[in-house]
Amino acid sequence: MNETELQQKTRHAFVWNIVDRIGAQLIAVAISIALARLLGAAEYGLIGALAIFTALSSALTDSGFSYALVRKTDITDDDYNTVFYYNFAIAVILYTAGYAGAPLIARFFGEPLLVPISRVLFIVFILNALCLIQNAKLVKEIDFKKITLINIIAIVISGTVALAIALTGGGVWALVAQAVTQSFVKALLQWLWGRWRPRLTFSTKSFKEMFSFGSNLMIANVLNVLFLNLYSAIIGRIYSNRELGYYTQADKWSNMGITAISGVIQNSTYTIFSNMQNDKARLMRSYRKTMQLTAFVAFPTLIGLAFMARPFILILLGAKWEASIPLFSLLLIAGIFSVLTTVNGNYIRIAGRSRTVLLLEVFKIILFIIVLACTWHLPIIGLMWGMVATRALVYVTSIVVIGRQVGYPWYQQLRDIMPSFGISLLMVCFAYPVSFFVENIYLLFVLQLSICLLFYFIVNRYIQLPILNEVMENIKKIGQ
Repeated sequence: MNETELQQKTRHAFVWNIVDRIGAQLIAVAISIALARLLGAAEYGLIGALAIFTALSSALTDSGFSYALVRKTDITDDDYNTVFYYNFAIAVILYTAGYAGAPLIARFFGEPLLVPISRVLFIVFILNALCLIQNAKLVKEIDFKKITLINIIAIVISGTVALAIALTGGGVWALVAQAVTQSFVKALLQWLWGRWRPRLTFSTKSFKEMFSFGSNLMIANVLNVLFLNLYSAIIGRIYSNRELGYYTQADKWSNMGITAISGVIQNSTYTIFSNMQNDKARLMRSYRKTMQLTAFVAFPTLIGLAFMARPFILILLGAKWEASIPLFSLLLIAGIFSVLTTVNGNYIRIAGRSRTVLLLEVFKIILFIIVLACTWHLPIIGLMWGMVATRALVYVTSIVVIGRQVGYPWYQQLRDIMPSFGISLLMVCFAYPVSFFVENIYLLFVLQLSICLLFYFIVNRYIQLPILNEVMENIKKIGQ
């Protein structure tokens, strides 16, 4: 693939990923608002208690093979068939274990209702495994348009089902039905629209080849899942189900912004980086531009949302979720470091250094345990500050370690991202005084949002930040 073709595919990949993340998120936001007003913290707490199990299942089922498939240049049908049957077998084993272990889960959290809930919710293990190959093929082909349509349709149908159940008094089962229906619709559409069908073949050679690369990533992904989701289990165990519900809601809404950014960057760049893996100089240029673009988007978005957390939550969800506001702000700040770390992780995976990824995940867990030991006895807000500190330290460690291995020194990366960080901080400082004069939360949110957007754009134009010019140029090219 030549430079021009790759640039065009990159632009289209970003566009459809943005449409997917923003379009899907807007629909998800509308559904989430309605559900949050119909349901209470206790219902969200029950689902939050199971978050770690569904996330672990996803990491174990995939086993890093999706990364291996997208990265591999000489892919064969035997590779796809081998991974498909492995994924499906692991998913069935995990569902069986989850079904049998449901009483233990319920006993751990002191919630008997978790037995039937988990046995139904864990069906997503199998449904998700059925479409991993179809999704990997679409990503490898950079066909994000089809992925976008599938995601949006699945969100609309599952949201409609959830709202119908919630309106009839179904309580937590509305959330269970939403998750299962969304996975079912995704799997169905992937099979209907995808061109690939499994054959009865399994290659031991192919399995060993991809497992040698994917096994480190699998362990790394499992450790990352534990790192990201252990707080839900800990809060559910130590605090009340209602407090877990406040955390779950804050985590859900913060993740919408975080995954909208990291998802666009990660899904697009991993495939694009894969096509450049044999051209080191070109790959490094793309890596640096990606870091600059990520900082340009992530800093103002996440810092701005954290700053406007109070009117944002009160307007969307209502006063009954006010306890989620400080948790929401801190989760967004922690998410900034997660987004930046994700981009670094993408590059190191393409470089074939899966062992480095694993070692960094081991470090994250060790650091997490140390910080948790210092904060577990504190109120939830103390745990959140510990999370922010942990993710900041993980990011700093990642740029030092990765920088040494790929020739992108930590100070150079900081120099690439600091302009956007500094402008974002000035942006919220400039908008802050409005809160002294405006009490109406609707007017306050609109004014502060408008000031932030205008300030960020004007300052970037004034100092002529290169990444802004590149973004504007790409937007013009897309429109042509």
